[in-house]
Formats: sequence, C-alpha cells, structure tokens
Amino acid sequence: MRILVIILLISGCFFKKNINPEATIISTPIISMKRTACYGTCPQYTVNIYNDGLIQYSGKMFVDKIGCFTSFLNDEDIDMLKSSLKRIDFFSLEPAYISPITDIPSVIIEVNIDARKHQVIDRLLGPDELKQFQSEIDFVVDSVINWERCQVL
Repeated sequence: MRILVIILLISGCFFKKNINPEATIISTPIISMKRTACYGTCPQYTVNIYNDGLIQYSGKMFVDKIGCFTSFLNDEDIDMLKSSLKRIDFFSLEPAYISPITDIPSVIIEVNIDARKHQVIDRLLGPDELKQFQSEIDFVVDSVINWERCQVL
C-alpha cells in the first residue's frame, strides 16, 4: 500500500501544471538563439523561448547577466515572434550564411514549431529579414524585468 501511495505522489508531480520555470525546461524550446564568440568583446549568450512563455537566458561573456536566468514572457511577445517567423518565411531560409571572415561572431537560431524544425547559422551574410528577427528576439530579452537565477538541482 505504501508503494502505491508513493507511485501516485510521484506520478502526480509529472502531470500537474507546474509554475516553476525549472520544471518546464525539459520541453523543447520553440525558439533558441545563440550568439557566439569572436576575437574581441562580442556578447556571448543563449536564449531559449518556450511555447508556454518560459524564457531561459544563459550569459557567458561580455553581457550584463552571467549565468542562467529564467522568466516568463506574455502571450503578445510569443505571438509577435511567431508572426515574425511567418513574415520572414523562416523555414525557407538557407541553413547557413557563412562569411569567410573568421573574426566575427555567429548567430544561430533554431525554431521548433508545428512539428517543423529548422536551424539557421548567420555569420555576417544573412538576409536583412533574418537580422531584423535577431533584433526582435534581443528586444524581447531586453524587455524582461523579473529575471530569476536558475535553480541548481
């Protein structure tokens, strides 16, 4: 009987809607953007945005927030980013826009929406629409006020 109660308690944790940002991170982000290193002081960070509004930010170097932080976006921000993906026809973009210059950072965006997955690497030569979308993601990240440091498990 004791084992049955323990199993029910554990299984209830998995099916319950959890408002703890850390519990949601096991799902797949709908949008991920990573800014990579250069030979100078280029900001290095990764941001993951989830369909339920969870946003996870991981700052590495040359950014204000170093480490892992989470917060939640409102539905309008999520809808705006999804609309921008449609506007720029993200899934039709080339997988890579690579410059032969090696001393510049890359921006890697991966999108997972509606059972479709596409990654685009932009090292300088991406189209203007892609650069605009990168700026929109940065704007959303910069507009977040209530960041919480990630919990260490």
